[in-house]
Amino acid sequence: MIIDTHTHLNTNQLFWDYKKYLENFERIWWKILVNAWANNEYNQKWIQMAKESIKDFPNLIVKTAIWRHPCDIPQNKSDFLPLLNNLETLYEKNKNHIVAIWECGIDLHFSENPTVKVQQNALKLQAELARKLNLPLMIHSRDGFHETMEVLKDFSDLKIYFHAWWYGIDELEECEMTFPNLRIGCTNVIEYPSAEKIRKSIRNIKTAKILTETDAPFLPPQTMRGQQNEPAYVTYVYEKLCELLNIKEDDLEKIVEENTKLLYNL
Repeated sequence: MIIDTHTHLNTNQLFWDYKKYLENFERIWWKILVNAWANNEYNQKWIQMAKESIKDFPNLIVKTAIWRHPCDIPQNKSDFLPLLNNLETLYEKNKNHIVAIWECGIDLHFSENPTVKVQQNALKLQAELARKLNLPLMIHSRDGFHETMEVLKDFSDLKIYFHAWWYGIDELEECEMTFPNLRIGCTNVIEYPSAEKIRKSIRNIKTAKILTETDAPFLPPQTMRGQQNEPAYVTYVYEKLCELLNIKEDDLEKIVEENTKLLYNL
């Protein structure tokens, strides 16, 4: 069973032909796919896909996660709180399809992003909602590990999933000490020539924490740099992980399947 635990079929690049991408994913017994993104429009699109897939793709388990990306947060808390309430209502109406709160966190990579304080306040509110709803919290953290941990250290009781892991061994060890229910998402970045720091940390991850994801349409395989990614390309992640961890693909598939089902209560 092949799994993509984080993809974005609701983006403009993929949504227009999302059934084709689901067909590609299903063709070689791909099985579980979870989507995430940033705003209300994308949340609604993915709930639509999750519902339609029950009829159109009965062999797939298609789920969604909802919330706000750190690059898409209003500057004022007064504007953010109504969004929080709306998302809680959205969850209550779609519990069968929604499995996590994400993609939230801290992103300091782009100068035009909201300020650190704004992002941290939003992350705290989202973590509180995940705790209230007893859902996993998926973290987007880029160039802001310490700023992310300043908030998350008070939420060690949650299931924490660091999506698209960008960091090294020291950061991994801090996460492992802080979060008993930790998951680390591996993407095609682990193939990139500039990602040796990430590869070294991946070699030190206990397999019980590993998840596989594409982050499509972003982060394509190394041989397709500059092209559009899609969920079916998660196989490249599996291949590279088998090499890094010195493990057979059948064994890795079983590990990722168990990790995913435990994370999302599937």
